[in-house]
Parts: sequence; structure tokens; C-alpha cells
Amino acid sequence: MQVDVRVNGEQGELRSLYRSLTVDDELRSARIRLVGTSRPGEMGVGLELIEVILENAWSASSLAVAVAAWRHSRPRPGRVTLRVGQTDVEISGDDAEKVRRIVDLCSAAAVTPPPASPDSTGEDPSA
Repeated sequence: MQVDVRVNGEQGELRSLYRSLTVDDELRSARIRLVGTSRPGEMGVGLELIEVILENAWSASSLAVAVAAWRHSRPRPGRVTLRVGQTDVEISGDDAEKVRRIVDLCSAAAVTPPPASPDSTGEDPSA
């Protein structure tokens, strides 16, 4: 399951959250990377989001808790938006309800079966 994480504010805040997620023991099985954009006329790459690939709903719960803990550690926590599929959950202000919504969203995504491949017949190949 892929979760895109955006931080409202400076790129330094995005990098800070990225570092925090990459050292979190509960997320050690997740693939975490910074994703940048390059616009015409700009030098270098601007950071846009953190892409997190999770294996299961347990990891999604850990991600939600890690983001909330990072925000709590900030002197002036900004808004963090997590996107799973086409659904966004924004974390700002009190985190408890938002973390629960993120966990519910990720849990639902984890149990949704992937779409069938075009060449799939739906039959058991071992039969």
C-alpha cells in the first residue's frame, strides 16, 4: 500500500519528518523515499512529498503514530496530509481523531483486493 505524505511549510520540515520516519523501528520494513519535482526554469529539484510503501495495516498504524509523534515534537507543528489512493486525511490541531481515521483508511486499503490482471481467468491454475 502506498501512502503519500505532504507537509505544509518549509522543505526543511519535510526533510525532518523524512528523517524521523526512516529511523522509526516500527517502520523498518517500509520503503520510504523523498519525491521531488523539477519545474522548467528552476535549478535543482524541489521536494514535494514523502512516499511510503507499506506491507500491511499494522505498518500503516505505525506510520500514523509516527507522524503524530513527529508533529508533537515540533515547536509550531504544521499541517500534514496523508493520501491513500484518492483519499486525503489532514493532521492538524488535535491528532487523536485524525490518527484513528488514518488507521481506519489504511486498514480498509490493506484488505481491498488488487484489481484482477487482464489475462486472469479467475480459475485455479493447479486444478
